[in-house]
Amino acid sequence: MKTIRRTYYLILSLFWFATALPMALSVLLAQARGLSLFEIGLLMGGYSLTIVLLEVPTGGLADTIGRKRVALLAYACLTLASLVFLLAFSLPVFLLAFILNGVGRALSSGALDAWFIDAVQAADPEADLQPDLARAGTFSLLALGSATLLGSFIPHLFQDLPPDGTAVLTPLALPVLLAMLFHFFTLTATLLLLKEERRATSASWGQRLAQTWPTLQAAFAQSWSNPTLLRLLAVTAASGLALISLETLWQPFFAGLLSGAETPTLFFGVVMGGNFIIGMAGNLLATPLSRLLNRRYGLVCALFQGVRGLTLIALAWQTGTPTAAILFWLVYLNMGIINSPHSTLLNREIPAAQRSSLLSIESLAGYVGCIAGSVGLGYVAEQISISAAWIISGVVLVVSLGLYLQVEAGRRENNGQKTLVLETH
Repeated sequence: MKTIRRTYYLILSLFWFATALPMALSVLLAQARGLSLFEIGLLMGGYSLTIVLLEVPTGGLADTIGRKRVALLAYACLTLASLVFLLAFSLPVFLLAFILNGVGRALSSGALDAWFIDAVQAADPEADLQPDLARAGTFSLLALGSATLLGSFIPHLFQDLPPDGTAVLTPLALPVLLAMLFHFFTLTATLLLLKEERRATSASWGQRLAQTWPTLQAAFAQSWSNPTLLRLLAVTAASGLALISLETLWQPFFAGLLSGAETPTLFFGVVMGGNFIIGMAGNLLATPLSRLLNRRYGLVCALFQGVRGLTLIALAWQTGTPTAAILFWLVYLNMGIINSPHSTLLNREIPAAQRSSLLSIESLAGYVGCIAGSVGLGYVAEQISISAAWIISGVVLVVSLGLYLQVEAGRRENNGQKTLVLETH
């Protein structure tokens, strides 16, 4: 069990560290190489569309040919994407890099997590997943935060390199180069450390690939016929809607509060860094809070989903910067608390043979919520105000807590029926 955990946390940390290294500066690098903001928007659209189209099929692929193989393919694509981005000086080459990145992200979604959960349950069928998933969230956020800071700091150490936009190796390009190396380290660690039991089968590669579509059909049927899964997917979509409204609108909201200040970039850095720290705190708090509530994970999620929604509504009304920053962090604190109990509830309902497919379907539900939030709440923010968009998001979160309560009620009913059956026998 220790080996399984160490392998999972190491690969997960390497993956998010590599992902976050160029995150803060990639747009600046693309601009320095001649791209306009409109063209960068097109690149992001191509990246998002690639993920949406491939998210669920790649989950089915992981269930049919193996989670390790798909994870290796994902990290190979991400390594290649970083290399192409490093060499890109025109829109078509940048687009290729973003599409490769989208393919890698779609392939990676669910494959490593499915491997970990199956490995844990094979080692101990009665294992409680929530503490492990909470620790995984903590490692992910630690990797994201440290890599973002490192990636932002590296260019200042190499100011003697050629100016950005004039050569391949420039100050802003160094985080991309480092990201490529860490993606390769992730690929190597997965190849050497991740052990997967191969299912006994005489099927050829072509036959196993042909099983992908039936596997996906079965996964969609499972999610539609299982009321608990359907409710959890609906909550994921609601959370995606609220999250994108925060991610998209927090900078103009705080810039409005800081009107008159010359350069709010330092403040924005503090707010962004605080998000990672607060998210880690939420993941760490999730385990003791779940124990306090007797591991009734549906109740834990409902309680903090409600608090998260009310905090977002309170944030929308703020006119003072310090209070707004604190409330902003509290929204992310509650999100961190919810993540691992939610994942525990979800994975309890997922058959092992369909785990990657259904985790990808959940990820797709989140993207659907993000798209709805981007379009709908972006329109509300433009026509009315950012505060109005956040109030709508907060109300959606508060309403969605009822779905968690239904999940909790259904679980208690099932447990009661099992107890009655045992007592009868």
